[in-house]
Amino acid sequence: MSDHINVKLCSGYGQHHSPNAKMHPKPYAAVTLNRVMELLEHPAEVDKADGQWSIFSTLMSRKHSEQRQGGEFFALWSDIDESEGLTFAEIVSRSGSVIAGNFFAYTSRSATEGNQKARIIVPSAYPMSGHEFVIWQKILNDKLEAAGIVPDRVTERAGQLCYLPNHGEFYSHHVEQGHGPFNPDECWSGELAAEMERQEAERAEIQERGEMAKINARARVSAGTHSPIDAFNAAYDLPLMFDTFGYLRKGNRWLSPNSSSNSPAVSLTADGRKWLSAHDSDAGIGRPCDSGNGYMGDAFDLFVYFQHNGDRDAALKAAGEMFSVNGVSMNRANQAKYRDAQRLSDVAPQSSVDLPVSHEEQAFSLDMFALNGSSGDMESRMLDDKFILGRMAILGQSTVLYAKPNAGKTLLTVWLLIEAIKSGEINGDDMFYINADDNHKGLTYKLKLAERYGFRMLAPGYNGFKADMLSAYLASLVGQDAARGKILILDTVKKFTDIMRKDKSSNFGEAVRQFVAHGGSVIMLAHVNKYADDEGKPIYSGTTDLVDDADCAYTLDVVTDDKLSGERTVKFENFKSRGDVALEEVYQYDFSEGKTYYDRLESVRAVTDDEREAAEKQKRLDEKLDRNREAVEAIKDCLRQGINKKTELIKGAHDSSGVSRSKIRKALNDHSGKAIAAYQYWHLNVEDKNAHVYKLNWGV
Repeated sequence: MSDHINVKLCSGYGQHHSPNAKMHPKPYAAVTLNRVMELLEHPAEVDKADGQWSIFSTLMSRKHSEQRQGGEFFALWSDIDESEGLTFAEIVSRSGSVIAGNFFAYTSRSATEGNQKARIIVPSAYPMSGHEFVIWQKILNDKLEAAGIVPDRVTERAGQLCYLPNHGEFYSHHVEQGHGPFNPDECWSGELAAEMERQEAERAEIQERGEMAKINARARVSAGTHSPIDAFNAAYDLPLMFDTFGYLRKGNRWLSPNSSSNSPAVSLTADGRKWLSAHDSDAGIGRPCDSGNGYMGDAFDLFVYFQHNGDRDAALKAAGEMFSVNGVSMNRANQAKYRDAQRLSDVAPQSSVDLPVSHEEQAFSLDMFALNGSSGDMESRMLDDKFILGRMAILGQSTVLYAKPNAGKTLLTVWLLIEAIKSGEINGDDMFYINADDNHKGLTYKLKLAERYGFRMLAPGYNGFKADMLSAYLASLVGQDAARGKILILDTVKKFTDIMRKDKSSNFGEAVRQFVAHGGSVIMLAHVNKYADDEGKPIYSGTTDLVDDADCAYTLDVVTDDKLSGERTVKFENFKSRGDVALEEVYQYDFSEGKTYYDRLESVRAVTDDEREAAEKQKRLDEKLDRNREAVEAIKDCLRQGINKKTELIKGAHDSSGVSRSKIRKALNDHSGKAIAAYQYWHLNVEDKNAHVYKLNWGV
């Protein structure tokens, strides 16, 4: 079935077979795929506790991390613990629909008539690294799941044991041949690209969460924490650490990367600050539980074990360098504090000096978080109230502008920022326009404007800038006390976070809030839903977190499009505010075809109150005509045919168009009069015997 059927692969007998076992340690055995094929025909018949297993890798190790880093794998496999009513033959058939190569399958020893538990082994056309193996395992499981088979996802761990054929009451097997060795590169290249992209996004999210954690830790350090362990535990929550170090979550429990079982045995204490593990393989992490059953620890214990190979001193030193006190690493700050204490002790040997102690040794008090005494410093850092975007965005706040595509949000934002620079309200050197929503041509146009008016233009993919690192960049500015006075424009915000996911948008919003709290300003451009609300107004897209965290929020909507002059009137309307911002602002620009971006920018102007009222009146007329258009055309046709008395006119228009009589009657009233500019297409004459007769206006 493969060119590699005689390669020796890691194997053993029973769950505890290991050279490192506490009781009866013994070296690993070896098995070949050729031997596995023989076992299909002549399976063992022993208890599972004595059953033979294999990790389809040449590396003789059961540790997931070691197999992932250094394993060389020659087969993929899947474990179906719940057949969901499928027969073994149906499992084989559905597997064949997604595996374009040779494979073999067999029921497990514990299979029953109603639950045909099974395993599938897919020899590979080439050896796979541990990292490749894990990726292909996930894709295989995804494929099987899409075909209606529910695999156990624990097989996506590099060191998971695959128990080999072992005869039970309902044993069956199948060998699929004739297709050649399975080559995942050829069959699943698209799925590989998608999975790599997903993993990159996941890594970026973990990194973003880590940077957010550091922000929170800095606040704790500033409040008086001097212990690197306390600072680390405050910074990194346990679910984040589990994600970082490869724990597999199942409900409210996690499966340790050290465990070779299928049972998740890691949980959190009620306060979420400690983890508890019943895995014997976690003996080297943390400390034994007081009860003697299992092990326990905190985030720092995981950092010691996984990041520093159990070297606690190295982990303490690294944590001390991660956090700073007034711009100095915690290690250096504590060393300086200790030297000061020693000098005081030399001068006054009878005095008592309290050296820093860990958080766990201190009585908790909210006083440690109190800001009292720092009002003078905070007042000196306050920014003057300045508008940086018309009267909609204030310096030192975060503002989000929602609009549908092509409504002009970028055009108007650029124009308003240039106007603020020209007026001297803001310094262009402090303004950073991050353009993540343009093609090369559009970026070039706006870059020329930035160079002309003196503001900064940034774009993902240029000069090393990465959109998914923005939260980390903001955290760095906050950490260096360099956020004050900086203005960021994010075009558009969906390129920097997933606004449809509450967890991501909430983390991103917290990064923005910290940046703003330290004197920065952020203007975010975002999209609205394609559907309006009951009043015809735009509805912002995504979760509420972006709006919840912002100081001000506006929607931008088109009021009128004058097809003859090419003038478009648009209105910003506020739906959240802090400070004396405008409730609405109206602008006009030339949207006609054939205009360059610079022409459109030059055409932007603020609209007067009278012009705004006229534009809004025109919008109401346009909307009324849109609602009545079909009825209006039916009425016009009837009047041209001489059907002009009200009752006959309503009936004739209804019969010819299918529009309801009530809508015909409403349109008849809405468009009666002699002002054609107001879409009044006919007028009413009351003749003899109170006859209501309608006539088309001249020129209609």
